[in-house]
Amino acid sequence: MRIAVIANQKMKKAAAGVSQVEQFLRGFGAQVCCASVERPFPDNVTEQLLRDCDVAVVLGGDGTIMHVAKRAALFDKPVLGINCGRLGFMAGLEMGELPMLSRLIDGSYVSEKRMMLAVEVNGTRYYALNEAVLSRGASPRIVDIVVRTVGDSVLRYQADGVIAATPTGSTAYALSAGGPVVDPMMRCTLLTPICPHSLYSRTYLFGDASRLVLSAESPDGAPVQLDIDSEQTLSLPGGTPVTVYPAAEQATLITCKPRAFYAVLENKLAFPKETEEVV
Repeated sequence: MRIAVIANQKMKKAAAGVSQVEQFLRGFGAQVCCASVERPFPDNVTEQLLRDCDVAVVLGGDGTIMHVAKRAALFDKPVLGINCGRLGFMAGLEMGELPMLSRLIDGSYVSEKRMMLAVEVNGTRYYALNEAVLSRGASPRIVDIVVRTVGDSVLRYQADGVIAATPTGSTAYALSAGGPVVDPMMRCTLLTPICPHSLYSRTYLFGDASRLVLSAESPDGAPVQLDIDSEQTLSLPGGTPVTVYPAAEQATLITCKPRAFYAVLENKLAFPKETEEVV
């Protein structure tokens, strides 16, 4: 098995753990290729590295794991995250559980397919594993948001913004905005308004075949902002259409230990810790 080891060197724990992970993997008989230490994360996540491996092992926090999982999904490669952050909601192992890497080699692991969103704007496609957020950005005023599907107006909001989330992202920003928790194995798009100026605005769930077109305009004509997984931030003229739909590509996350989604939810989110790093 060819394993790519990728670390977010900005995190001391991740940078220090690479040699331990490499030692365990080689000891279990894996061929190991480490991402370049001369290139900072995420530049060390190269297309060639992902093409040549069977599995990517990622040391970092949720933001790091999410970034690599999206990139690896384009090559249909699974990702095992090793938590070096605080929350580690997407991680399959903790640093103290490295002997369990043997399960990666002998095949006694579990893989989960996670839906991603394709986000198209101005002819460019992006991918979101958690969410795409269309908002007022730096403007002090709420924005008028229109949501359409198949050319018809579906919803209108006056709000700070709107979150289009995957089931995986239902436990991220959408949860903080009052959205429901959705099993990550489902395929649907959650649409949750941010601070809506209404007593009756709720989250809507759209099916796997739904294609949503979002647009937002500020009363003062200021640009609006599109954030994709807190990685890409675009400033857009008001009224710019943003198309969101379930992507054909799926991220694959590996865990080497038994875990139930709702047990992880209780363990990780019942007692909030400090905010995870943003990549």
